[in-house]
Amino acid sequence: MRPPSTSTFVDSRGANPTVAVLAGALAELERGEAAQCFGSGMGAISAVWSTLLRAGDHVLLLNDVYGPTLQLARHLERLSVEHTVVRSPGEDWEQHLRPSTRLIHLESPGTYRMKVLDLRAIADVARARGITTVIDGTWATPLFQKPLEHGIDVVVHSLTKYVGGHSDVLGGAVIGSAAFVRDLFYAGFQLQGSVMSALEASLVLRGLRTLPVRMAEHQRNAIRVVEYLQTCPEVAAVHHPHADLPADHRLRREQLTGVTGLIGLDLAEATPQAVARFVDALRLFRIGPSWGGYESLVTSPSKPGGKAAMAAQVFSPGMVRLSVGLEGADAQIADLAQALDCLAR
Repeated sequence: MRPPSTSTFVDSRGANPTVAVLAGALAELERGEAAQCFGSGMGAISAVWSTLLRAGDHVLLLNDVYGPTLQLARHLERLSVEHTVVRSPGEDWEQHLRPSTRLIHLESPGTYRMKVLDLRAIADVARARGITTVIDGTWATPLFQKPLEHGIDVVVHSLTKYVGGHSDVLGGAVIGSAAFVRDLFYAGFQLQGSVMSALEASLVLRGLRTLPVRMAEHQRNAIRVVEYLQTCPEVAAVHHPHADLPADHRLRREQLTGVTGLIGLDLAEATPQAVARFVDALRLFRIGPSWGGYESLVTSPSKPGGKAAMAAQVFSPGMVRLSVGLEGADAQIADLAQALDCLAR
């Protein structure tokens, strides 16, 4: 987008024609009025929070959220911004609202356990209280979920993942009302400098051209992998909307038009040592914290020093996260089978 109140591009730190084309495409995909692109997904989240929050405000975080987002919340404590984390979708989250609650930040599906929240119910309660709702929509992409249509105020994305799609670009985006994006431009974007370059925007636009084809293949592979893992005695639980209990199917039907390749699983031998043996035995799945590209990846919150290590205590010690890529379900399942066989020896 062009800077508000001006009709020309002056400085790429503010606006750039290629980035503007990408922002327009993302706003249209999400059915939003406007969008702002950033140099990273975390840059987008930080900009939203700094635009909305003041000293004395309270943030409610719902579901398992991205580890650095929790770090941001803890960092802001020193600026007198408080927060509460509600990880269980079944918990009465409304009891944690305060008169000072300014922002509800959520993920759905959530990180690692991929639980789905009722977006409309959350949006209705928040709107009645004058609270802004922000969702990290990276898991589902704009193709498989459109939170704005369910009443959520703002959507953020890491464009590094599925939207970029080739593991060679960093980027983030915020989509919402024109009024909010205008405020965000001046406060959260111009003053913090998380700028997306024209080259990065062109790479994300390249990714958008193949996004429907890639996501269809990610979905096909993921469904087969989920169904395979559910048959394995070495796996205690599979975390993915396709594996949800019948009670969760309504939300999947109403909110998700597809599923992606990010899968969580709990090994039956729930120890960091078992996780290490399983991960080390994988050959096709390479160790990596990101996801959304061609290659299949594996990571775990149990690994020493990992980004999610600070939150590992809320997960099973046998938790593993798979990013199912595009190599094909047969090859992916074969690799998982031989790695799980190493646990049974």
